[in-house]
Amino acid sequence: MNRPAVLIPVIILVNACVWALTLIMSSKALSGTDAYQQIQNILAGGTIASIMVVGGGLSGLAKMMKSRD
Repeated sequence: MNRPAVLIPVIILVNACVWALTLIMSSKALSGTDAYQQIQNILAGGTIASIMVVGGGLSGLAKMMKSRD
């Protein structure tokens, strides 16, 4: 996985999986209720995980590209 052509789609897919899991967990927590407090932590966790995956992946990609030069 040292090529940007491979790494960028992997980052995007992992991020999409994080958000899919977040939405599924939110849906399960909200079934039969209408309380935001139940999903607030799930959504915050999904946001943090997404930032870590995309931000970390892209910063790793930038370091890899810089080391090539």
